[in-house]
Amino acid sequence: MDRRIFRYLVHFIFLCISSKIIGDIREVKKRINLAKTGSPAKKEKPSEIVQPLVSIVIPTKNEAGFLEKLLESVKNQSYKNLEVIVVDYKSDDGTVQIARSFGARVIEVSRKGVGYATHVGFENARGDIIIRTDADAVFPPELISKTVEKIKDSDVYHVSHLYYDGSFFMNLMAHLYDKYWRKPWETTGHFIAVRREFYRKVQFNPDMELHEDWEFGWRAKNSKAKIHFDFENFVLVSARRIKKTGLFRYILGFRKR
Repeated sequence: MDRRIFRYLVHFIFLCISSKIIGDIREVKKRINLAKTGSPAKKEKPSEIVQPLVSIVIPTKNEAGFLEKLLESVKNQSYKNLEVIVVDYKSDDGTVQIARSFGARVIEVSRKGVGYATHVGFENARGDIIIRTDADAVFPPELISKTVEKIKDSDVYHVSHLYYDGSFFMNLMAHLYDKYWRKPWETTGHFIAVRREFYRKVQFNPDMELHEDWEFGWRAKNSKAKIHFDFENFVLVSARRIKKTGLFRYILGFRKR
């Protein structure tokens, strides 16, 4: 067994036999309830708003079953100065049509790989802040407003996660990982916000077909970037990969990145 996984299991067992886990379980339940009920987007007075353009980049390949949820959540953001860029690799399931129906700018590419699609999206983005997200994510209504506020003193900003279609145990594990084990540079594709000027220094690797999100965080760290991981804010994602591989196989594969 990987030594890191062993340490995590020992840590988890320790938490289970301590009173602290009770607080974490309550916290997860509270987050899940918040995710289910949602909090309405705040209406801001125009005079109070200073809104830089935010670009949202979504690499896709046959994501028709998920993309509409994401784009609907983007449409319902309290923050309105947005552009959405979908970079699609040869989808044949209606992904492109769904993107265009929401007013997204679609860039169709013929080169395989999420690293390439992400990089193309960032290169074509006009925003001062650029967000890379997966097509199976869902944004709470205030997520981008909070991102714009909190990225001011950072180069890279990312948030914790919950599974909107996962079990309570899956969400508890996600919560514990984000709260206790995730390092600031361990960026994942469900939500990575980057300041435009920093992207000129450290870019997503266009030659990586997978895991370009994780690798970007390591290179950002090595470049002495200011990276802010915000545990208090979260994005909702699908548990489809965990359901496909199994939880522990997913964790083992994730740690090998």
